[in-house]
Amino acid sequence: MKRFLIALTVSFVLLNLTLMSTNAESKKVKVVYHFNSDDQKIHKAGLINIQNHLDAVGKENVEITAVLHGQGLTMLQKGKTEDDNFLRVEQLKKQGVKFSVCNVTIQRQKLNKDELFVGQEKIKDSDIVPSGVAEIARLQAEQGYAYIKP
Repeated sequence: MKRFLIALTVSFVLLNLTLMSTNAESKKVKVVYHFNSDDQKIHKAGLINIQNHLDAVGKENVEITAVLHGQGLTMLQKGKTEDDNFLRVEQLKKQGVKFSVCNVTIQRQKLNKDELFVGQEKIKDSDIVPSGVAEIARLQAEQGYAYIKP
């Protein structure tokens, strides 16, 4: 009976270690990229950073959200951003990157939502968050996102 209990305990410990290892390996890293500048070089560098991030770890292993507020919204305005950046945004969206747009900025700058694009598509209501900075804080505090500012 004693051997049975020891064997059962060892099996239980090994099973738990295996399950913990499997859960740790399958957990996605969550990252928020913060854009609030109208500098096209910063936009380009940040978008390339996101692509490099995806290439390095695989899109299945990371959850990336780009939060745009203030002058960062120029990244999504035709005529105010470089065509290459539009293409980069579109490609990143196809790979699962989420772009969150600040409603405070839209309201204060009196922007027309129909003039904001994620790639070739106009932004959707689901792309808009009440406040960009509040969204960054929420992602970090509540969901454990790492923060990157290009």
